[in-house]
Amino acid sequence: MSKYIDFTEEEIYRAAHTDIKSFLEAKGEKVLRSGSEWMWEANKSVKIRGHLFYDHSETQEKGTAIDFLGAFYNMRFQDAVLTLLGDDYRGAPLQRSESIQKEKKPFVLPKRNRNMTRVYAYLMQERKIDESIISFFAHLRTLYESDRTHNCVFVGLDVNGKARAAHQRGTLTDRPYRGDVDGSEKEYFFNFFGGSDRLYVFEAPIDLMAFLTLHKHTYWQQHNYLALGGLSDRALVRFLKEHPNIKRIAFCFDNDVNAKKKDGTPDENHGQLAAERYRVEYERKGYETSILTPQLKDWDEVLKDKRTYG
Repeated sequence: MSKYIDFTEEEIYRAAHTDIKSFLEAKGEKVLRSGSEWMWEANKSVKIRGHLFYDHSETQEKGTAIDFLGAFYNMRFQDAVLTLLGDDYRGAPLQRSESIQKEKKPFVLPKRNRNMTRVYAYLMQERKIDESIISFFAHLRTLYESDRTHNCVFVGLDVNGKARAAHQRGTLTDRPYRGDVDGSEKEYFFNFFGGSDRLYVFEAPIDLMAFLTLHKHTYWQQHNYLALGGLSDRALVRFLKEHPNIKRIAFCFDNDVNAKKKDGTPDENHGQLAAERYRVEYERKGYETSILTPQLKDWDEVLKDKRTYG
């Protein structure tokens, strides 16, 4: 949307005060209770209270619903306002949440850049991922660099190799963008099927790649790996259904032992609580389950610590 729109102060106010939880749920995202606030499951460092949000990660971004769409959906100001107003723009009678639900767009992968220079630089220099691991997924075409925004694009394939979902991660360290491509099916996320009966499950693609970097001298390609894009097991249910040979599952979630709420009080260790919950649940379903807990916040922090201190 390139045309300039002169919004009224009242329209901007209404857009900014859109309930973020309702917006996310209307788009099919899961939002969990976290004390007196809400937590976005796809990015659990983000806490929500009404129309306000705060990101407890290194970015520490915060603001209104308009700022939220700018930070996590890569939208410019006027695009964010239009999205939040929906059919409410210029006095249309429908509620915003109804218009958001009707927004369902077809899934289209972002256009590929001619090279992956920025993705390699970001993942190797900032995240300390080994070049061989990056090249492995680039060769599979499940990782590439977007043309216009130069984001990392992590592609989720189905059992037939068809792209069904994609998650983008910005390569700018001062304002890292994170978000799913419109139309992505949450049952499909970044994964690799190696053929063994063992599956390693992670929250995010970068943690998956960090774990593989830490184990790059093993025969890791024979096993299976899945990133959930949060803590929902929707992608896990689908993966197990498509790969009935899997008998053993290792949950490799974040270790949020030092997590804090916005007011500075201790928060729950959501990653490990989910790992234990799924360990018990999938053991009851007949799988051999285990938990692999990173000694630091996540596997990428473990990798960076090892790179620094050996």
